[in-house]
Amino acid sequence: MKTIALLGCLDTKESEFRYAAAEIEKRGVRTLIIDVSTSQGHHSTADYSRSDVSREAGVEWGEVEGGDQHKLLDLMARGSRSLLCRLFAQGTVHGVFSCGGLQNTTIAAHAMQGLPIGIPKLILSTVASGQRTFDSVVGARDIVTMPSISDFAGLNVVSRTVLDNAIAALVGMVATAGREIPRTTSTLIGATLMGATNDGVVNAINLVKARGYEVVSFHSTGAGGRCLEDLIRAGVVTAAMDLTLHEVVYEYFGHGFGYGPRDRLLAAIENRIPLLVCPAGIDFICQWRGQLFADADRRKIHWHNKNLAHVRLNATEISNIARIVVGRLNQARGNLKILVPIRGFRNYSRPGEALYDPDLDRLIVDIFRSELRDDIPIRLTDCNFMDREFSEAAADEMVSLIRTASHA
Repeated sequence: MKTIALLGCLDTKESEFRYAAAEIEKRGVRTLIIDVSTSQGHHSTADYSRSDVSREAGVEWGEVEGGDQHKLLDLMARGSRSLLCRLFAQGTVHGVFSCGGLQNTTIAAHAMQGLPIGIPKLILSTVASGQRTFDSVVGARDIVTMPSISDFAGLNVVSRTVLDNAIAALVGMVATAGREIPRTTSTLIGATLMGATNDGVVNAINLVKARGYEVVSFHSTGAGGRCLEDLIRAGVVTAAMDLTLHEVVYEYFGHGFGYGPRDRLLAAIENRIPLLVCPAGIDFICQWRGQLFADADRRKIHWHNKNLAHVRLNATEISNIARIVVGRLNQARGNLKILVPIRGFRNYSRPGEALYDPDLDRLIVDIFRSELRDDIPIRLTDCNFMDREFSEAAADEMVSLIRTASHA
């Protein structure tokens, strides 16, 4: 029989967790409750008390009870993550549920992010709505985050209804689907794309698939790049067709629409997997209406929708970002090739289109040609990124890199 772990602060949410446990067990799934309460004087009746959780992090609860709240939150987060990972490795836990406010969501999210992609995880949260981002909750994991509608201050007709839906969803995942991403001996290629590069990458993916390879794509606007890097480090993705490096733009500026990973490219370089790179997407930034550069009227702009603009970067910005990419590629000691289309790096970059700027395109090409390490192969294609010719070249180079690695 499968088991779902319920992780939460029982000092304030015990009625909700006991209700959830009873409803889960009615549906034929076992439960175990992990208490991560931090209030002084609370006595837990959970399967794993907060003393068990703190001990998992190497600290006795009696030594810290009543201490600084932020330190106790960090302790519960670290301890519950370690405990969940251990229980999962032992085959004891097959899914995780949590519900609560910001404190509970913060602890539970950190714990759940330690589990592999594919293992069902659901947080019913008071902060899963409004003007908030989900990066701190979801990270690079498949955590289902559901608005609670009402606060958790005792059961009522609203909270029971929403809890029932959340429980049914999680039990359904655990009972019928939930499993870790399987590892295979065949090559799994990770590819990066976004709307601005979609057709060029998708056509390359289809050509690679036609040759018998499996490809998983990642949306290169923050979370996607981080997921790719994590899956490479986990050994799930074993080759990369990294054709959209847009996230490096936000790494350079330190914020923005696509801000996320701070180490793009490094996982593939460190793991020495077959790697094909194109610097597409490093020549523009996404900005919301009302938050454009002060000199936006002197830059080329394409409105992606009525609220979000694609804004061309200037020569200094592009040069600095290109050099970040080249600096990382120069660390490579593996099966690597660079593919550069010399007539534009995204859609709307052909003559007569909104983002056409051959001087800036040439700047990227020149930096790669002059500053890339001499022994790293670079192929220039006399076309635009969105042309069929580029997609065919990308597919050919990716397959060639994989075949070279398999014969090494």
